[in-house]
Formats: sequence, structure tokens, C-alpha cells
Amino acid sequence: MTDAAPRPAAGDKLPELAISITRKKIIMGATSSRDWQPIHHDGEWARERAGLPDIIMNNYTQAGWLSQYLTRWGGPQARIARMRFSMRSPLCPGDEALLCGEVDSVTAIGDFDWVEISLSIKVGERVATTASARLALPGAEQQSSPWALSGDAWRP
Repeated sequence: MTDAAPRPAAGDKLPELAISITRKKIIMGATSSRDWQPIHHDGEWARERAGLPDIIMNNYTQAGWLSQYLTRWGGPQARIARMRFSMRSPLCPGDEALLCGEVDSVTAIGDFDWVEISLSIKVGERVATTASARLALPGAEQQSSPWALSGDAWRP
């Protein structure tokens, strides 16, 4: 969505975003979030001690990707009110991840649209992560920023 884009509606699909999962991306995400667990940087440890196929993407990196995906779609004034996600299976080096989203509902309150969105990260037919989010966007007039909301007006 951009400033010139039509307002979102229930059923709208977010553009899919493909991401190639590499060893470097997994390790960079883990170290930048100070997650020193060996399952995120030591393939031998992950396979032999944790029974995983290889190192795996951590939750902080996935949260960052999902947040970026939402705000890229919502535009520069988009503000995430809340997000929940569940990692169902690991993301490993060599996976081709696909971020997908769909608008569940849009509620206009005052100058803002509150958008409920269902999200997923898929690898082929496998759903690796599911998520839901609530996003505040400027309403029809595009005059006010959700970033100015506080107190009772902020409805995460």
C-alpha cells in the first residue's frame, strides 16, 4: 500500500515476498539480537545435539521480517499495534521462504483504519510460521499519522 493506493479491504492479499534463507542471514539475525544459542550458528551442534536438520532462524529475526513486511505494505505511516506469531517448523539454510498476508478486516475509528492481517511464512507447501497482526493506518483523508496516537486513542 502507498499514499496513492486505495484503502485496504477484507480479503485483500498482500504482495508475496520471497526470501532465500542463507547460513549468513540466520547467523547475522541471531548475533544482532544477541541470541548465542548454538542452534543458530553451529550446524554440527544443531544436528547432533538438538536433532535439527541444520542451524535454524531465531524468533527475533522472524519478528523483524514480519514487521518489515507489514510496514512496507502499509507505507511510511503504518504503525504496528500488535503482532503474534507461532513458529511451527524451522527455517534452515537453503530454504526458499515466502511471506504471505491477507487482510481479515478493516475498522475505521476516527481518522484511522485499524487493519487485522493474517500472515504466514511458507517453504513450498510447508507452513513454517503463522502470525496475526493489527496495524494502524491513516484513514480516508490521509491527514493524521497513527504515530501521533496515545492514551485512550491508541487501541492495540
